[in-house]
Amino acid sequence: MSETKIPFYYEDEIEEIILPDDSDKKKTESSAVTVSVSTEGAEKTEEEIQIPVKAEEKENPLFAGISNFGEYQCNVILTCLKLPLMLLISVLKFIWVHTKVFRDTMIRIGKAIVSAVTSPFVKSWRALTRTRRKIAKAKEDGDTRTAIKLYLLIVKDSLFGKRGLIVTLFNYAVPLIALVFVVSVVGYATNTTYAIKLSVNGKFVGYIENEQVFTDAEQMMQSRITYMSAEKTVVMEPSYTLEMLGDQSYITKYQLVNKMLELSDQPIEYAYGMYIGTKFYGALVDKAPVEAKTQELLEQYRTDSSPDEEVNFEKEISYVPGLYLSDSIVKAEDIIATITSKKVEAAYYTVEEGDSHYLICEKLGISMEELEALNPGIMDEDFVLRAGQKILKNQEVPFLSVSISRTEVYDVEVPYDTEYTTDDQHYQGVNTTLVAGEYGINQVTAKVYYVNGEEVKRDIITTIRTKDPVTEVISQGTLPPQSSHYSDEEVNINTKYIWPVAGGELSEWGWWDGGYYGHCGVDIVGYYGTDIYAGASGVVSYAGWHNGGFGYLVIIDHPDGYQTYYAHNSEIFVSVGQSVVQGQCIAALGESGRAYGAHCHFEVRDSYGNRLNPRYYLNRLPELYDQGYLRYWW
Repeated sequence: MSETKIPFYYEDEIEEIILPDDSDKKKTESSAVTVSVSTEGAEKTEEEIQIPVKAEEKENPLFAGISNFGEYQCNVILTCLKLPLMLLISVLKFIWVHTKVFRDTMIRIGKAIVSAVTSPFVKSWRALTRTRRKIAKAKEDGDTRTAIKLYLLIVKDSLFGKRGLIVTLFNYAVPLIALVFVVSVVGYATNTTYAIKLSVNGKFVGYIENEQVFTDAEQMMQSRITYMSAEKTVVMEPSYTLEMLGDQSYITKYQLVNKMLELSDQPIEYAYGMYIGTKFYGALVDKAPVEAKTQELLEQYRTDSSPDEEVNFEKEISYVPGLYLSDSIVKAEDIIATITSKKVEAAYYTVEEGDSHYLICEKLGISMEELEALNPGIMDEDFVLRAGQKILKNQEVPFLSVSISRTEVYDVEVPYDTEYTTDDQHYQGVNTTLVAGEYGINQVTAKVYYVNGEEVKRDIITTIRTKDPVTEVISQGTLPPQSSHYSDEEVNINTKYIWPVAGGELSEWGWWDGGYYGHCGVDIVGYYGTDIYAGASGVVSYAGWHNGGFGYLVIIDHPDGYQTYYAHNSEIFVSVGQSVVQGQCIAALGESGRAYGAHCHFEVRDSYGNRLNPRYYLNRLPELYDQGYLRYWW
């Protein structure tokens, strides 16, 4: 057994010091503290190290309180240092686990960071640990003054030492404050509003946002002095400088106009400048009469036929208050005379089917000379009017064009469909209407736009069917035409045409030979549906219904220029453009049109359209004369 005595001043280098509590022994005037130290390879021995302590010395309460508070504060600081260190270790551990590719690089970076970050903490930790031990030892020894000195020393080092709190904060705060200062300066410079300081003719007038404000104001000013004579022309010379705006505000172009007019040496007055669109028409001292007249003009177009009706002038009328040159002041009566006048402007007329030069002039209310002046060459012989063609015309319109929009409700006809059925009781080409078609009706709601009373646009909003159309049904004959039927009549040497009706008899002659006035043909009666033959060979020029009273009519043009008419037929077996030969069946006897009883009205006309007496052209008439079939009226 060997015992080693440890001097008191080596306690800072020992990891753990055991101070036994010898409470069972009674302390005497000179007591001893026993320190037991084990040495490697030897039996446990004890050696008493005698530290003299005055047993009767009493501890000061103030010093004990200060020492206890110092020990507590050290523990608190150690805990505050421990928490961020543990957090940093957890973060580094997470990065270490989830980083594989760049692990080596992260290790090097991590070591550098840990070394740089933890070095102050480690050093502080060690210093605080040593100080705590010293304070605790001094307290056990009853040396409170030493404990206080140690506490004050650590406070001084923690606040004002090389790595103290105040020094550290100062090292970090100074750059931060400098950064905040720079940012503030940059922000102030960025948010500072700059403006253009404007001087006109060497005199300051205000701050403007840009040079365009002066340009617009100068144009407005010149428009306000339109009525001035040439020798009173006002010239404004601007000069610009860039300055911070500060508490000043921009001036508008309207304010600038007034300021520039004040700078001129011309007499000025306060008035209302009247603008139609963008054009200046003069300044009014009293605008009320003009406003009343413009409202009266609008009321002339108002119908109140729709709740949403809007009536406005096509160009906006505005009154701009301000300073105007005295020469620009006009009377309200002069302005009213202008806005109530008419003006002529170009327009176009669309040619319609059947229009002629004379008819167009009549529609437009102009002379042939005026039409020619507006449309040079329109009266030339080779000029042809075509439907849809645009022709220039002049028209008078109000000085103030008025635009109107309103919702209108109106009816529109809906076309009906046509269905066709077959009928084996009638010949081909014969159509019979079984059901008459009727138009349907749609109720349309539309937004309609007018300018000076003429429609310019229409937008359909809704369409409601109020009546459905009735489909027209037409029966079409399917019997083969009787074109294979031929007459066995022969033409006499002195006649042109064969007798047109098989077995027919003369019923009425033309007015030339005793018939009623205006009857320019011959009526041949027979049974309903009897064949009607072509009087001579030719080409069919008309085959269909005739609204002039002929009913179903066939007209044949013959090579010699003559025409023959076959009217009041019940059916037609030929079509326009078809060539027929003499004696070919072309129709069936009937009483269509203005007719009483079944008969064929036969006419002959020459190439000029003159009606001729059939007695000189139709075969068998001499026999009829001889047999007394003709009835004379004289």
